[in-house]
Amino acid sequence: MDNFTKEIENIKINTETAIDQFLAFAQKNNAAVAIYRLPNDSRLQIICDLEGGSIVEDFNLDDLSTGFLLHPFQEGEKSIVHFNAEILAEINIQSNHKNHSKSEIKWNNTPDESLVKEIFENSEKFNFSLLQHNGISDSISSEGYISMVENAIKEIKNNTFYKVVPAKTKNIEYNNSIDLGKAFLKAAHKYPNAFVSLTFSENTGLWFGASPETLIEEKKGDYFKTMALAGTQAIEDKSIAETTWTQKEIEEQAYVSRYIINCFKKIRLRDFDELGPKTVQAGNLLHLKTTFKVDTKSVHFPELGSVMLKLLHPTSAVCGMPKDTSLKFILEKEKHDRAYFSGFLGPIHLNEMSHLFVNLRCCQIDNEKVTFYAGAGITEDSKPEKEWHETEMKCKVLSAVVFGK
Repeated sequence: MDNFTKEIENIKINTETAIDQFLAFAQKNNAAVAIYRLPNDSRLQIICDLEGGSIVEDFNLDDLSTGFLLHPFQEGEKSIVHFNAEILAEINIQSNHKNHSKSEIKWNNTPDESLVKEIFENSEKFNFSLLQHNGISDSISSEGYISMVENAIKEIKNNTFYKVVPAKTKNIEYNNSIDLGKAFLKAAHKYPNAFVSLTFSENTGLWFGASPETLIEEKKGDYFKTMALAGTQAIEDKSIAETTWTQKEIEEQAYVSRYIINCFKKIRLRDFDELGPKTVQAGNLLHLKTTFKVDTKSVHFPELGSVMLKLLHPTSAVCGMPKDTSLKFILEKEKHDRAYFSGFLGPIHLNEMSHLFVNLRCCQIDNEKVTFYAGAGITEDSKPEKEWHETEMKCKVLSAVVFGK
């Protein structure tokens, strides 16, 4: 082992500072970076593509190299982008929220000496003023969203679809900059069961999120996993086991589970385990979750992850049922571009594991404002005002982290 390798293996740095330095490095060098923490993990992980990421068309998950994938809600609104893992690093963040102690960076590949020096010796900060304007000018008003929900309920009663998930945007202006390193670690501590991510590239812009929903989890040649997550209520001063759900919320969750089972039926897959529904906590919110798992080795279906990814997205949890008619309603009635909200993202083929999450509880940061996105599942029994308040609760999950509100 040469002296440089020994030296970089012993680098210790404040984690908040490291996050900011990787972002500044990516911006200065037109690189792409994904900083993330998997659910119930103590490691912050970093993937950096020095070429800025690649736009992918009609991709097959199995054909992509180790890296990070961002997929929009609708192809054509934004590009599907893959970050190749040219730099791979991780930091243990188990106790970082309590103090400002320095942590050791573990490199999963050995980067060039000049790159390491540029990342950690660069005094420049991430320049928020250079971010592109995201084109979303106004927040969706309560009147506008409630009207959209009322239209959705009418279409459901006319048998156009059974469920639809209209979304809204909420803009909050900011001055100068946001402490992204601090916000990331706060989200990681506050939402241990969520996939916390911070991604930046010229193609995708700057996105931050804490998603509670797995789209697929796959260990190559071993197993495939997905989940149905729906129904939302604020946590109360009682145990999760005592939580009660309305018929509307139970029905909404059942639609998402049925959608997944129908995807299995399309490929004639009958051998799967179903666990749930059960009540789970995501920050200060509760949801109903059902987990589906397949032993890909025993069913002789090694490509199941790639096949199911194309069938699942967009799931009924972010779109509706049936998919075609609910999607048509969304594209006609929503006045904003969802971009990467309700798409999916995550690391792929890292140590033979792929983790892709529905991009929920997320926001996009431009040079003037932070745009928060949230949707609500609408069924025939929905109450428009209640659905508006649900989207407000969902936006607060992340805005409270970013702005401390």
